[in-house]
Amino acid sequence: MTLYLQENHMEEIRILVIWLKARLAERERDERGFTAVEWLLIALGVITIAGIAVAAIKAYVTGQTNKLGQP
Repeated sequence: MTLYLQENHMEEIRILVIWLKARLAERERDERGFTAVEWLLIALGVITIAGIAVAAIKAYVTGQTNKLGQP
């Protein structure tokens, strides 16, 4: 590898390190809102709870309906 290519790679690595440091600093400063992952987890939790509630109500209604058909 020539000296020019080595210097070019080192410059790219320096730019990447600077960019990563800036992103981490930005992340530390801005902790006010939820991220997309957090909203996804909240939505999945709500959907799961709603599904459990629907299944419980359906089982109850089915059980009560079956009692009506028996003498």
